[in-house]
Amino acid sequence: MSLQGKVALVTGAGRNIGRAVALALAREGADVIVNTRSQLAEGEAVAAEVRALGRRATALLADVGDHVALDALMDAALAEYGRIDIVVNNAAIRPSVAFTEMTHEAWRSVLATDLDAAFVTSRRAAPGMIERGWGRIINMSGLSAFQGSHEGAHISAAKAGVIGLTRALSIELAPHGVLTNCIVPGLINTRGDVPLSPRLERRLEEIPAGRQGTPEDIAEMCVLLCSDGGSFVTGQTIHINGGERAY
Repeated sequence: MSLQGKVALVTGAGRNIGRAVALALAREGADVIVNTRSQLAEGEAVAAEVRALGRRATALLADVGDHVALDALMDAALAEYGRIDIVVNNAAIRPSVAFTEMTHEAWRSVLATDLDAAFVTSRRAAPGMIERGWGRIINMSGLSAFQGSHEGAHISAAKAGVIGLTRALSIELAPHGVLTNCIVPGLINTRGDVPLSPRLERRLEEIPAGRQGTPEDIAEMCVLLCSDGGSFVTGQTIHINGGERAY
């Protein structure tokens, strides 16, 4: 197991991509801190799955868009585990609001969750990573950072900011053995058997790979970036979309 002895924090890990990432890292030997925003039961369920794989796990409740709550989460995680070697900033919110009707509060709420949280977790974990000479930070962006988003100016801005943060950290932290990368998921099936909307059906028809992605597709890339196989990869924005878009 290539991540034996490492400790990972995954935000928004109660379901879908976050859950898949937490379990994939655990299979490779990492202990996992499972963050959820409001449903502790979801986090506890994922933590139980991690423990069933033979790893330590703790579920911690916090709205990552609240920097005070997120700092408290980081305090609790570091107190319990003594280190955080891997940070996966997965939590995000995506409310649709027309730009002309968008309040400052609505704007700041999305940036706080989708961008500011990555700053807080990375800033708190980086000193220990630097001291140990090893660390991995993985941020999640989105297609809206590249092609805009109808009624989603705040989302596009935040997701573009995540890419900028990734590139800056890669330059500053790589000399210390800390690698920072960004993943951009395409059309990922987080709905189970629920039929796609007509708009998403049209998107699916444009995907050369001929299918939706799965949360596990994203999780396996996270494992690669954290493993020795990804040791020469940093500052990159990696699209996982079946060829739907090429950037």
